[in-house]
Amino acid sequence: MSAFFSISFIFYDLGNKKIFSVIISYLAFILFTFGWIFALFLLFRRKPLLTITDDQIIIYNILTKSKIINFKDISSFYVSTNSFRGIKTTEQINIILKTSAKKSPSIHKKNKISWLFLSIEESIQTDILNVRTKDLLKILNHRISKNKN
Repeated sequence: MSAFFSISFIFYDLGNKKIFSVIISYLAFILFTFGWIFALFLLFRRKPLLTITDDQIIIYNILTKSKIINFKDISSFYVSTNSFRGIKTTEQINIILKTSAKKSPSIHKKNKISWLFLSIEESIQTDILNVRTKDLLKILNHRISKNKN
C-alpha cells in the first residue's frame, strides 16, 4: 500500500493546488516512503526478533540494540492488548522483574485503597512474531517455573 501511494505521488501534479494540500501531500509521501522502507527492512531481516534459551530471553529490537533478560530476574508475565473502538490493534507480553515487584506500593495505605502499580521494564511485541501469544506465554511461564526449581 505504501509503495503504491509513494509511486502515485510522483506522478501526481501539484502545480495548481493550494499550499496546504501540497504540504499534506509531501508529509504523506514521507510517511508512506518510510513505511515502505520499514516493510522492506522487515522482509529481508535475517536475525530473529526473539530468542528464548534455558536461562534468558533475548529481545532483538528492530532499530535499537538487543536486550537480554535472565529468567532468574523475572517475577511474572502478563498479556496486554490495546484496542481502538473495539478492534484489537496491538498485543504484547509484559515482563515484570523481581526488583520492580519489591518496589511496588502497598494496597492499603491509611484506610485508602491505592492502585498497585508495577513498573514494566520490558515487553515482547507479539504482533510481528510468528507465534500465538498464548503459546508463547505458556513457554515463558514453563521456563520461569523450571528456572525456580
